Amino acid sequence: MTGENSDRDFVDRALRQLPHATPSSGFEAALLAGYDAWKAERKKGPWAAIKAGLRRFSETIWPGAPLWVPASALAVALLVGAGVGAALPAAGEQSGFSLEQPGSFTLFASDMTLEEDL
Repeated sequence: MTGENSDRDFVDRALRQLPHATPSSGFEAALLAGYDAWKAERKKGPWAAIKAGLRRFSETIWPGAPLWVPASALAVALLVGAGVGAALPAAGEQSGFSLEQPGSFTLFASDMTLEEDL
């Protein structure tokens, strides 16, 4: 008898000695009810699934509020952020962007001028 066969026989004996697990009746009922609910929602189409997912997401973010509340809060936050982002560079630096004058920042800055590199 090879080592592989003895290992297989040992595993077979060990698995036969384990008790058979049966799920509780409550678990089976909950599983079947969840499947029935999923099947009923599936018949409504893909938009129903998307709306249900958005509703669950909004419940995670703002529990108990209607769907439009977190959506409007996100929209206001985006508008305020875009407004502040557009206003801050203008307040800090008055010189504008120009194609005629190259920028002074490079990633490979050195003390040598352009003529010394040649």
